[in-house]
Amino acid sequence: MPVSPSRLRLAMLLTALPASASADSLLWSNSEIQYLHGAGYNEPFNPNPVAQSIVTVTHSHGWAYGRNFFFMDTLFTESGQPPQTNLYGEAYSTFSLSKISGLDLSYGIFKDFGLTAGINLGENMDSRQSGFRAWLYGISVDFDLPGFNYFNVDFLRQRVTEPADIGTSWQITPVWQLPFAIAGSKWSFEGFADFIGRNQTAARQALAQPQLRLDIGDFWDDAGHLFICLEYQYWHNKYGIKGLHDNVPQALVVWKF
Repeated sequence: MPVSPSRLRLAMLLTALPASASADSLLWSNSEIQYLHGAGYNEPFNPNPVAQSIVTVTHSHGWAYGRNFFFMDTLFTESGQPPQTNLYGEAYSTFSLSKISGLDLSYGIFKDFGLTAGINLGENMDSRQSGFRAWLYGISVDFDLPGFNYFNVDFLRQRVTEPADIGTSWQITPVWQLPFAIAGSKWSFEGFADFIGRNQTAARQALAQPQLRLDIGDFWDDAGHLFICLEYQYWHNKYGIKGLHDNVPQALVVWKF
């Protein structure tokens, strides 16, 4: 299958963006490979429920002036529509105002504030048509909440430029991780949600992917590496199409390194 220049740019950009900090300056780092399977997805112009598997690579790290994050999904259609492979990725850089200024900006439940910029890219590997492009910028608020490893909220402007320039809207994205234990086993409740405003042609969207993770590696004294998870995808007005919704439970296996 020929690979178009835009697809090469997609892969190169998403792997290069978070590399603004050298390895020697990293304060922390987290990488994961995930395998997810679900069935019952709804797609436009398709009356059939779709089953698919998704392989995801994620990476995040902190450095002297903030943090970087990216993920790349490879989606494989299994049934419900003609076989196809899609790529989708996002990359974000957040610059910490407290680290840049050298001032302690924490107050009450507020831990830090940051400036964030990012890009969302998608490609259908079986189509020569240009895929989805969105550019985002705004502020991030890091909260200090009891029990949470992190609880951050991004307040962003989103500009969609491809496959058609449909203008700007707002996006609010909370991200969280809450660890807990049950009968000596290690769990976490984590995930994100995107609340996206309407623009010229797209309806308001709400996408949430909360998940429960069980650290099964802890059972043989290798905690923090292998997880089995149950994730739930709720997507209201999927792709900005009014009336198209997803309510799909998903099985997930994660290897963290």
